[in-house]
Amino acid sequence: MEMQSAISAGTEISVTQEKGNFGEQTVNKIIEILLGRLLDAERIQVRIKAKLKQLTRGEIDAIAIEMSGFLVRRHLRVAQFQLHIGAVAVNIQNAIRRKIEMLHPSEGWLRMVVTQEQLTSSLIAELSTSQQIGCELRKDGAIALSFSTGENWVASYTTKPRIEPDGNGVVLERYRVEGKELPEEVVTDAIAHIAHILSLGDLANRGTRFHIQQIDIAAGKATVQATARIEQFPSA
Repeated sequence: MEMQSAISAGTEISVTQEKGNFGEQTVNKIIEILLGRLLDAERIQVRIKAKLKQLTRGEIDAIAIEMSGFLVRRHLRVAQFQLHIGAVAVNIQNAIRRKIEMLHPSEGWLRMVVTQEQLTSSLIAELSTSQQIGCELRKDGAIALSFSTGENWVASYTTKPRIEPDGNGVVLERYRVEGKELPEEVVTDAIAHIAHILSLGDLANRGTRFHIQQIDIAAGKATVQATARIEQFPSA
């Protein structure tokens, strides 16, 4: 059975209930409500794994947080965001006071899916340029940035992402240019903007460190997967 309740405008909290473990169901709901107040997302779902005796001590075997429409940065909501955290202990007293505090760091993994429409909207909103910018994610694994003025196409730059050797980021390497030459700063800023998003740069300062494992570019969407070291619950 699934219960749903509105926490704030535009945010829907979904609680997945399974028979036989009222303690887990209760903690699921508490964490979802708290995260709904800390984060800006259209939908949040939390599932935990723990025994009742563990829960009374604030000990949890695993937490899975899944969000859609998560606001990663001011002008960017991502289609899907999943954060799975391993064994963790939380301060029960603070949780009662509507604050989630981890007592020690934990390991986990993250998966983020962003669409080409979301990336295009972010580029248009945040880059100051006389050119209109579009981002296309292609099935061959390429990312194409197109520039136009009005209805007139000007140029396109095609890139492919590469994970840095240390896993700390994603680099976009230009390999094909078509059309007119544009000011270098316009192209550089657009490429850096997309690379920053795919490198999870907006999330690294929220109490979590990432080591990117895989990036997949498919038609219309990009998927980034990373291992994570979580020192505190994500917040806005």
